[in-house]
Amino acid sequence: MKRIFSYYEPPIAEYLSEHINSCIDLLKKLESSRIGRAGTSLNEKFVDEIRLSVVFHDLGKAFYQRTHMPTEKPVYFTGHEVFSAYILSEFRKLYIKENLDNLTDYDILKPAVFAVAFHHHPMDIGRRLEKIKIELYPGFLEDLQSELLFLKNNALYGKERSLLNSVIIELKNKIERGSIKVEDIKQEFREICRGLYSYIISGKDRDVTLKKLSYLTLVSLVSVDYISASERRGKKTRFGGVMDDFYELYLDI
Repeated sequence: MKRIFSYYEPPIAEYLSEHINSCIDLLKKLESSRIGRAGTSLNEKFVDEIRLSVVFHDLGKAFYQRTHMPTEKPVYFTGHEVFSAYILSEFRKLYIKENLDNLTDYDILKPAVFAVAFHHHPMDIGRRLEKIKIELYPGFLEDLQSELLFLKNNALYGKERSLLNSVIIELKNKIERGSIKVEDIKQEFREICRGLYSYIISGKDRDVTLKKLSYLTLVSLVSVDYISASERRGKKTRFGGVMDDFYELYLDI
């Protein structure tokens, strides 16, 4: 088994599960926080939207690993959100299918997909799509399955783990059969974005609520993602100061 890195710039390296667990720890006051209360007033499952956005936001980095690691050269993950959003979208489809008889909210996990897809939006998603230069290697998905075993129990629950494992196995099988390529996932990501845009620009009451939930989920994910990364990697910026202030005011009170 090879570990999956979420950050790799020697001498600093961070495993994917370490980063996710660190983000989850930053959400310990989420339910009682200002954002938690605001989101829950709109949808009782709001906390799960943020939690699952955190779990899925960097899963696409599995495809960026190098076959020979560690290496002296840094690894960059430009466009990883494309693959992360695709995996979460497939998870959402399976979740809805598995819970169809008891499902009352058919917009479930749309805010999480929105947050994962756009958590690097200031860097220009279109340009990041163009810069993706990787190949889909099924072995990395086997490593991802093993890496997810290191997640804390409060990150993924039993049924969720099982569903995610099924998604990863199905994706691995598609890659092995040659029935899915990088360009296919990029095109699927474009379709995902079109679906998200459709409710973002809508004025219908249901879509306005969904829009609020999506932005609350996105800003929460960006906040804990940035804070966790800067704590581990030792990089502080002006934007990091803004995220610290935001976190203290809205997620840690």
